Amino acid sequence: MGVNDFFSRFGFSLYLSNSFADSEKWFIEYQNAGFSFVFSSLNINEEEKGDEKIRHIVTKCQREGLTLIVDINQESLERYGKEGLERLGIKALRIDDGISIEVMKSLSEDFLLVLNASTLSDDFLRKMMDVGIEKTKVLACHNYYPKPYTGLGGSSVRDLNNRLHSCGIKVITFIPGDNKRFPLFEGLPTVEEHRALPPIQAALDCLMCCESDYVCIGDNALSSASLERFSYLTKGVIALSAQVPKQLKGMNFENRIDASEYVIRASHSREQLKGYAIQGPASHRKRGDIVLANERFLRYQSELEICLVDLPQDDRQMVVGFVHKEDIPLLDFVKHPFHFTFI
Repeated sequence: MGVNDFFSRFGFSLYLSNSFADSEKWFIEYQNAGFSFVFSSLNINEEEKGDEKIRHIVTKCQREGLTLIVDINQESLERYGKEGLERLGIKALRIDDGISIEVMKSLSEDFLLVLNASTLSDDFLRKMMDVGIEKTKVLACHNYYPKPYTGLGGSSVRDLNNRLHSCGIKVITFIPGDNKRFPLFEGLPTVEEHRALPPIQAALDCLMCCESDYVCIGDNALSSASLERFSYLTKGVIALSAQVPKQLKGMNFENRIDASEYVIRASHSREQLKGYAIQGPASHRKRGDIVLANERFLRYQSELEICLVDLPQDDRQMVVGFVHKEDIPLLDFVKHPFHFTFI
């Protein structure tokens, strides 16, 4: 298998310490939301080491077409062995520091190797290629940081990601979920500033600002509200909670590629909204206001915009709604390649 087996950019975590009932529930929720890969571990001291549980996760992933990445270290590799990991049905291994490059070469013949992004030096990458490990069998993954204020800075993650991209290697970054995992219950992010953010905002920041290729929920679970947002995002759509006329609810829009710094300007909205009788006041426009051009704007009539900054009153522009306060930070991510919709 290779990196291209992931069919979306989002994954979630299941741990051997979770009950079968919880794992089953979360698996169904994430699968329905369009997640494509699962992270688990054979390393963590708190885990109950049970082959039955890992086989359960493997079987679910195989049945539903999801890729399973299992974190291993030298101890767990010695315990299971290469053949034992194959018998379990595992296809991708997140390699902990301490496993030799020669062993990695052997493992790469049967597994996708997921290496530690934070410690993957240029020298090690050269050695990896020298021994014949193919780049198509390699992915990088950052650590998550349970202890507050120990996570990485966003700019540092972006720089690491760009260096790995220059070598042809894609990268996974962790974000926290809504239901924080024991023992600290402080979230499991890669980037420290994501610890306090809503998961959807942290995910978009990973993709758009940190330039990560894939995002994985480090904690166990998302709320139903977050799952709804991710069910859109896995399809490339940013869902914005907004007060808008019912005609606009659920419509799919996209910002122009030649994006303005002042407004999100919905491409093709003039055609999409032609003939709709939507009215609103021509008032002062605030960040987050949803605006339609009226007939006074001539050929721009029915063009939809969302204000990114406060703007003065314009008799040709009608304020027809607004994005709710909690989703205002998401406006900065509404750009190519994502579309957007109002919910």
